[in-house]
Amino acid sequence: MRALYTAASGMTAYQTKIDNIANNLANANTTGYKKVREHFEDLVYQSMGGRGGEEGASATNPLQVGSGVRLASLTRDTRNGDATATGNPFDVMINGPGFFVVESPSGEELYTRDGAFVPDAEGNLVTAAGYRVAPGLQVPEGTQELVIGPDGTVTAKVDTGSGIEDTVLGQFELARFPNPGGLNAEGGNYFRATLASGEAQRGAPGEDAMGSLQQGALEASNVDVAEELVGMITAQRSYELSSKVIQAADEMMSTAVNLRR
Repeated sequence: MRALYTAASGMTAYQTKIDNIANNLANANTTGYKKVREHFEDLVYQSMGGRGGEEGASATNPLQVGSGVRLASLTRDTRNGDATATGNPFDVMINGPGFFVVESPSGEELYTRDGAFVPDAEGNLVTAAGYRVAPGLQVPEGTQELVIGPDGTVTAKVDTGSGIEDTVLGQFELARFPNPGGLNAEGGNYFRATLASGEAQRGAPGEDAMGSLQQGALEASNVDVAEELVGMITAQRSYELSSKVIQAADEMMSTAVNLRR
């Protein structure tokens, strides 16, 4: 009976929706997290008659019965999250499009929106996992104050022993993609470029459609908890309705079998 398989596809789709909502809610407080949305599409239809406009006859709407639904894609929402002030001079937030470029210990280039950086033992700015920020920014010993401008320029007041000197340490570099939703999430707030995302286009903050930087703040996730809870309730009710269809189809089949007795 077609209704069994159609309803089962609906239950599978809504289970996936619940799983995705659970992940969004779990990351509601993850720095720089971008929520993921599900996109579904209907399955193939079977034509069961209907006039197609033969000669001497009027055309009528085709009789088509669908066979359910399937998950078409999971799309990442790349809109900015709210700014959370931290007061930490090493925390940096991107206002607008773009990703920080970091380098893993193996030399692989990864991308992140998490700007919670710290200096390592050698003074290099690194992520919480120890990945170095590209193109390489080193905080010298004796730094009294660190200033990161909106254009990514990093300057420091360094105590040289004979006085305080203003020193330019370098400039942050951001990357953007033709399709940022196509990036592959690697965990740990890192992304990897894919064929779907396109190649990284690197540049200075505030230039070439890149976002600007804000020191002393981090980007919160863009998950709307209330919206996710409403979506969860809707998915749960739709799942229950699909299960009711299976129950109804089972009862109809049982009735049809009993007619032969």
